[in-house]
Amino acid sequence: MKKIDVVELYITKRIDVLQRENGEYQIHKKEINELKEVLDVIAKTRTVRCGKTLTKINGFDVDKLIKHTTSYL
Repeated sequence: MKKIDVVELYITKRIDVLQRENGEYQIHKKEINELKEVLDVIAKTRTVRCGKTLTKINGFDVDKLIKHTTSYL
């Protein structure tokens, strides 16, 4: 598996766990929204890649974003 696939899988599972724990108080709403934004960036990287190494999307440094996201693992 590629690193980005592992990150995407982790984020998806983390969102599922947080949504189950969320309950009616919506205590994890901010974290869930941030994780969904990361998934959006991952989706954009897939659509933008055209055989070249992608380094930036909409001003985001993809390598830094991946390192920041994987630091939660």
